[in-house]
Amino acid sequence: MNMLLNSVPESLIIAGTEYEIKTDFRVWLKFEILLSEGNPSFVDIEKLIFKSSLPPSCADEETTEQILWFYRCGKCGKQEQKGGTPSSKKIFDYDYDDGYICAAFMEQYHIDLNCANLHWWKFHALMLSLSENTEFVKIMGYRSVEISSKMTASQKAFYQKMKKHYKLPVKKEELQRITAIEDALITGKPIDNLL
Repeated sequence: MNMLLNSVPESLIIAGTEYEIKTDFRVWLKFEILLSEGNPSFVDIEKLIFKSSLPPSCADEETTEQILWFYRCGKCGKQEQKGGTPSSKKIFDYDYDDGYICAAFMEQYHIDLNCANLHWWKFHALMLSLSENTEFVKIMGYRSVEISSKMTASQKAFYQKMKKHYKLPVKKEELQRITAIEDALITGKPIDNLL
């Protein structure tokens, strides 16, 4: 789907029936946060996304595909990070970086996200287009920079300091997993089921 040629979708077609969805960016930020917290219930996701009627449970696979299609803004597969190279390293978090994101939108677009009525796809397009002059994009750059032997000692020290200063917090579940691995290693227990 091309946003330049078509209006942004307000519904999903599932099992041949059109279902209206909530398109506000806040709903889809909540969706992403639910996913990042791990194992959200399918019912909770449907209640979050659909306006009134829910698709039939026999179409759960198609519903999931359609939800992910909308979440990815009509694209297939995983979105690539800014700059065009895929990365598994997380460089921002909607919860943790909320202030930086709000400030960047205000600075660049004069949009107050607390008052904005903005479709998810439009929010996403604006987010991807934030200027490198915004503090938020600078912070993402610090988090993602690879410190290499080609850098001078002062550059290495600067980026290490910035990485430490702007480091994303470790999620509770990840911290519990790390602790469990450490405990298993200390006590000599197998860690295969923890990896």
